[in-house]
Amino acid sequence: MKSILETLRESGSFTIFLDLVRTAGLEGRLSTEGPYTLFVPNDDAFGMVSRSELDAIRGDADRLIDVLNYHIVPGVHSMIDLLGIRTLRSLEGDDLTVEIAPEGVLVNNVPVVESDAWCTNGICHAIYTLLLPPVARTVAA
Repeated sequence: MKSILETLRESGSFTIFLDLVRTAGLEGRLSTEGPYTLFVPNDDAFGMVSRSELDAIRGDADRLIDVLNYHIVPGVHSMIDLLGIRTLRSLEGDDLTVEIAPEGVLVNNVPVVESDAWCTNGICHAIYTLLLPPVARTVAA
């Protein structure tokens, strides 16, 4: 079993997210800290984010760290666990909502597209778009 960081690298489907993690200096968090549950947008998910918004997030160090930390939840929450949870507190400090819908488990109304990638320091669930914390959503609007 590998760390969250190694698992994402090995997958090859999370290069944009990993680039943001590197830019923010959070590689250590995802390789040695934890345990964490990571809701991680795959490369396809970034197609739903405008280039200007992604550049703005990348160019503001504090905002970038907040956005990335909003995808990380302390503790390990498997898909089975998520079926019984309604909110999770992110490392950023705001809550993520968890819902069960006909299309599956939703986190902040975003579908989980792959689940339960177990890692030495937590678990990863791939999601369909970038999650923005409430303050970042206000700025983006």
